[in-house]
Amino acid sequence: MRHGHSRRSRRLMTPEIADRLLETLRPTRQFLTRTLADMPIGGAEYRQVDRVVQEIDGLAKILIGDATHYYREDRAAQVPETERRGE
Repeated sequence: MRHGHSRRSRRLMTPEIADRLLETLRPTRQFLTRTLADMPIGGAEYRQVDRVVQEIDGLAKILIGDATHYYREDRAAQVPETERRGE
């Protein structure tokens, strides 16, 4: 037991709530990754922003079992529709 709560008292997030949460975090993660490109690598700010991005990916891993959730969908969103179809 931690903090006076039993393990059985933990609730699991429904798939609908998990999807909403991950979609809500998407623009934040995108902004943070774009911001990393303008920061000196290895600086304190860079490390903290990178850590937040990693934590968001870790949350995706916990909620849906896929830490690469944003990688696939972000890449698909950046490629114009005509390139995705091979035209």
